[in-house]
Amino acid sequence: MSQKSLLFMYLSGILVFTILFSWGSYRFFLDNKISQLAWNESEVLSRSASVFSREMGHIKRVTLLLRNSINVRLSAQNTASQTVASQNSMSQNSASSQTEAIIPDDWETQVADEFNQFARTSKLISQVRWIMPNGQEHIRVNSQAGVSTRVPDDQLQNKSDRHYVKNVPDNSNDVFISSLDLNIENKEIVRPFQPTVRGVVRVDGNLPGILVVNYDLTKLFELVRTFSSEGVYLEIIDTNGNWVLAADRSLEWGGILHPDDLSFNIKTHFPAIWREMNAADGLERIFDDGRLWSLLKLHIDEEGIDVKGFQTPSLYFIARSNSEVFSAWRVKLILTIVGIASIFFTLIAWLIWRQTTAQFETYRLLKLVQQEKNQAEQVNRKLNLTNKRLVDLQDELVESSKLSSLGLMVAGLAHEMHTPLGGVRMALSSCKIWLDKEIKQHPSDGLEKIDSSLLIAEKNLVRALDVVSSFKRIVSDRTVQDMQAFFFHNVVNDILFTYKPVLKKRADIHIESECPEDIDMLGYPGVISQIIQNLVDNALDHAFQRLDKGVIALTAKKEQDHLILVISDNGRGLSPEIKMHIFEPFFTTGRTKQHTGLGLHLVSQWVNKLMNGRIEVTSELGVGTTFTLTIPLYVADVEMDV
Repeated sequence: MSQKSLLFMYLSGILVFTILFSWGSYRFFLDNKISQLAWNESEVLSRSASVFSREMGHIKRVTLLLRNSINVRLSAQNTASQTVASQNSMSQNSASSQTEAIIPDDWETQVADEFNQFARTSKLISQVRWIMPNGQEHIRVNSQAGVSTRVPDDQLQNKSDRHYVKNVPDNSNDVFISSLDLNIENKEIVRPFQPTVRGVVRVDGNLPGILVVNYDLTKLFELVRTFSSEGVYLEIIDTNGNWVLAADRSLEWGGILHPDDLSFNIKTHFPAIWREMNAADGLERIFDDGRLWSLLKLHIDEEGIDVKGFQTPSLYFIARSNSEVFSAWRVKLILTIVGIASIFFTLIAWLIWRQTTAQFETYRLLKLVQQEKNQAEQVNRKLNLTNKRLVDLQDELVESSKLSSLGLMVAGLAHEMHTPLGGVRMALSSCKIWLDKEIKQHPSDGLEKIDSSLLIAEKNLVRALDVVSSFKRIVSDRTVQDMQAFFFHNVVNDILFTYKPVLKKRADIHIESECPEDIDMLGYPGVISQIIQNLVDNALDHAFQRLDKGVIALTAKKEQDHLILVISDNGRGLSPEIKMHIFEPFFTTGRTKQHTGLGLHLVSQWVNKLMNGRIEVTSELGVGTTFTLTIPLYVADVEMDV
């Protein structure tokens, strides 16, 4: 084969390899980028959905609170009025007035005053209204910037055509959450826009009506909008496909402002995405139009009360990547891979050309010195033999080194274990000699049984010595570890799992755990695990006696940048004298049970010095003991001297 043919074959193979490697690298980095985008979008959706759901649940509770407050005030007023009427009726001998419910004359003032106080309790409340069963507003209080005003009677409106009046639940304990829309007054949309949902509840009794609380979600939408980033946009779509929150603000509320213009609907812009949205159940991801879409369907009312055929609609939370940023990144990735591949191919091609040229030059020179071929082959065989001997020698030296190191380690361990075991064996031998003398002088069945037991013990001791001789591993100290990121609930679950065998033996003691799964930390999981173990062991050993019944509760929550861990029991409690000294080293009330008194001292040192936290204890005799630990979520790397 000629030099050119061989060179062409090599270069063709390298070119194919370079192309395949470049394509694999491109797919690898692209998949990683998509995974990162998916994670970012999931984070955005999770935060926004959590905030939105929390506020919706708050709306229902607040609306019921207002209804209950109105009922209490009117009931108290009715009771007072009925008492006065009863006294008057007794003097007039009129029995009919005693049984008739009396409506106070100033009930409207009472309700309006309650509305004013209620409206000032939340910045989200924009209106509080009492609507009569026929849909006519009877009392309305507007609230803005903390200032509430009652609307004059001549400005009250009839809302009988509004869906939230038509769909008010018959059950006075059910709160109806209306669909999300813009606030409308006198058939005109209020500007600037006020995204509004309404909590609606029926009021029964002598004064039947409908309570409607308008919640202005402008601040909530501003907060949710901040969750978007440079690479990920957060948008909200209603059930009809119209934008409620959009990256392009000109598209927002198009379904209300321009109901006949389909250009404000996602069906027109992204029909494939709309089809996926209708079929979505939970979190869905779609890669379309050069960008990654993450979809999450969220009900405005999570309980989904279906009243009078009207189901509270859902919202679609959408997180999508910026196609321009993604395309620019992909172009940059392609150019980078092409550049690196070109450099790689050029370098390898040059090396192959040089190597091929050198090979052919060597072959040409070998032909010129063919007369020295035999001598060269002999030298080569000697060199191979020498090299083989060298490799064998290296392997032998490596094995010798391993065996030497292992022998030193095993010998050291065996020596340390043989010394006490040898002492025990000598003691057994001495006892055996003494026992033999006693048997000769005073033979008896008891002494012979003792002699048999000593023989069995000596055999087992010999076996133990043999096992010590084959000991081959070292147990590492659990407390020696590096800082690492972890989820706190994993540590709690792992340590509580180990208590299952213990709790089986103490069936009257239960351990309850309440730990959210979103508490992530940077610190020492092994130390935290041992802290929890020490506190639980302390409760099991000291808080409860053998036949006591009780509960050990472990509760964790996140406050700002700290973990609040509470471990409590309903056991016997601590006296003030003992409580003063529980964190002191070597202080224990269980000395007779072989307790060292170092458990709570180490817990205090780990929390205060290693993790820059604090630990507090409260206890009452006969009630129980509570340990409260405050630990930073992200522990600074410090050195601790215990």
